[in-house]
Amino acid sequence: MTEHKPPQAMTLFDLIARTWALKTPVQGLAFNGKGSALVATLADGRLAFVSVNDAESPDSRVRIEADTGRPSIRPRTKPLPPPVLSEGAVVNTEVMPCRLGEQGMAFAHAETGLLWRATARGQTLPMNAAPRDEVSAMAALPRAGMLAVAFGGQLALLVEAGGAEVAFLDLAHRVTRIAVSPDQRQLACWGAGKLSLVSAEDLALTTTIACPGEVTDLQWSPCQRWLQAGCADKALALVDLEAGAADRITDFPAAVKSAGFSKAGNAMVASGAFRVVGWQLPDLPFGDHPGTPLETGKPGLTLVDRIALHPSRDLCAVGYATGLVMLCRIGHGDEMLVREGTGDPVKALTWSDDGAHLAIGDAGGSLSIATFPKNMFK
Repeated sequence: MTEHKPPQAMTLFDLIARTWALKTPVQGLAFNGKGSALVATLADGRLAFVSVNDAESPDSRVRIEADTGRPSIRPRTKPLPPPVLSEGAVVNTEVMPCRLGEQGMAFAHAETGLLWRATARGQTLPMNAAPRDEVSAMAALPRAGMLAVAFGGQLALLVEAGGAEVAFLDLAHRVTRIAVSPDQRQLACWGAGKLSLVSAEDLALTTTIACPGEVTDLQWSPCQRWLQAGCADKALALVDLEAGAADRITDFPAAVKSAGFSKAGNAMVASGAFRVVGWQLPDLPFGDHPGTPLETGKPGLTLVDRIALHPSRDLCAVGYATGLVMLCRIGHGDEMLVREGTGDPVKALTWSDDGAHLAIGDAGGSLSIATFPKNMFK
């Protein structure tokens, strides 16, 4: 006897997200400066490019029911355009790529370690004018049209169009993370347990502070007083630039793979625990002072692996090792299911600059862009 199963109901994620099966773990995600393309760094060193523009955006598929006035989203009817993949392994996956101009990305080449660039259409080319040394970290300065690039213990300021060097600095330590201040006038350069603060205009060294840990993520606060660094050794490093000192918040259950400051939520938050960990700004924990803790979302039995803060709202996207993705209000218990667990850990999570798109990459090679209708958060 044939068993007839009812068709599986479509989830919200099915209706608002586009998903591509890349079959290789996604290690990093970044939208280009214009927001027209999403670039995924794959674990095998390839780059994958997908267009952010959507011919069947959720807003275009929203319908209002005549009898109830309730909105609904009809399913897609057309196949998605395939991603564009780079030819072979081109990226050194130990160095985080960064934006280059409005359209492209800059990255360290897999074989040589030298500075290369990628266009939004997937073409990869060397930046021949850049110094011929292996890149260890980089960050974009779009207002000035510059790139800050570290070559071990050396820091260079390069013109993004071509890579010509305009300033150079020898530091007393290797640099593996660079964070640009909100006003793009300062660079925080971390490596080998030290943090150097450098002018983004002429690379003049301001100060160097001891900051131990295995830093994976480095972020400025909106007020530019604080720097926080998620650490692989189950800690969150916090630097008070006014005091010129660093402290460590320890005893996280897992590595703090992502952390950040929310201007809209007036908070500092981090991954690495069984719920989103957070504190109210400006009362942060430092030394013997405990700060003002914030409870965000609901505690569970699965560790928070990744977080991504909305650029303009008090929202935090939360990714778990089960593949589950939730959306939380900072400082509140409210949660919204974005993606059900797939069994593949979330490896990368990032918002577009306008906050309309959430990009998700996982260990199973799934790449998604969830586009939220304009009236969803009103």
